[in-house]
Amino acid sequence: MSSTPFKKIVLVGAGGDIGRVVLQALLSEPSFEVTILQRASSHSKLADHLNVVTVPDSYPFDELKAAFQGQDAVINCTTTFSVAVQYRIIDAAIAAGVRRYSPSEYGLNNARLEAQALSEVFAEKGAVQAYLKQKAAEGKIEWMSIACGTWVDWSINHDFMGINMKERRVQLIDGGETRHSVATQKNTARAIVVALTTKTEETKNRVVYIQDFTVSQKELLAELEKQTGETWNGDVVDGKKLTEQMKAEAKEGKIEAKVALINIGLMSGDYGSFFEKEGEVLNGTLGLPKANLAEEVAAGLRQYREANNSN
Repeated sequence: MSSTPFKKIVLVGAGGDIGRVVLQALLSEPSFEVTILQRASSHSKLADHLNVVTVPDSYPFDELKAAFQGQDAVINCTTTFSVAVQYRIIDAAIAAGVRRYSPSEYGLNNARLEAQALSEVFAEKGAVQAYLKQKAAEGKIEWMSIACGTWVDWSINHDFMGINMKERRVQLIDGGETRHSVATQKNTARAIVVALTTKTEETKNRVVYIQDFTVSQKELLAELEKQTGETWNGDVVDGKKLTEQMKAEAKEGKIEAKVALINIGLMSGDYGSFFEKEGEVLNGTLGLPKANLAEEVAAGLRQYREANNSN
């Protein structure tokens, strides 16, 4: 495979939370020609000047292959619970001669068996990554997986990382002492751009670990209290018992339990969310800007206030 920069990029899932950020980063790179692959039923509003290819929701192979003809890379940002469809997308990309594919991961080390045993989402993402590794070993396509931990500002606005903004609570798994890796959404998107331009070889056929800083839930709670000027409740829960309960509820199809298992995986220390123990962190190699907890909490609270029209 070539080590030259990528030029023609297809983005799948441009209307999602991280997809919107990645889209802006791709569009800001003047060397890119960006195409957006959108499902027919999508309600995402995209600017008229953008190059959008619409396909049926079933992602027919032939239409995917046609959309990928002449493209250099496919970046997938589909939602967490829609990752299984990627096999057809990967096969179509290979058939069209696409050089690199980046799956929808954006979390922890999904190759970890412990993570796969915890959550069906981690298992599906890990299986997709294994499929890409197989195809890369056969010389059919390159891959890169972006592992970025959690996004603090996003978590504040989506009641993730144990946060309950309305009730001013943080659920502290096993006391909230465990540290885990955190990145910003902007640096996650920036990492993709750099990987496709100046650091193609350094990011080829590997997990690209992005860690802007590490944090514990207790540190997050303290920063939320500091910046809101309020006393929050830290609800300590037993991680093992919570996991067993959420696994049982997830088997019943409860989406809240499936989300809770993802949160447990990212907040606990046993599932590959502390990247310094998983592999090489590439922030320095990719030249990503620095970030810190105080700035990201401030950004998240600002977004929350704007969305809820509060002071």
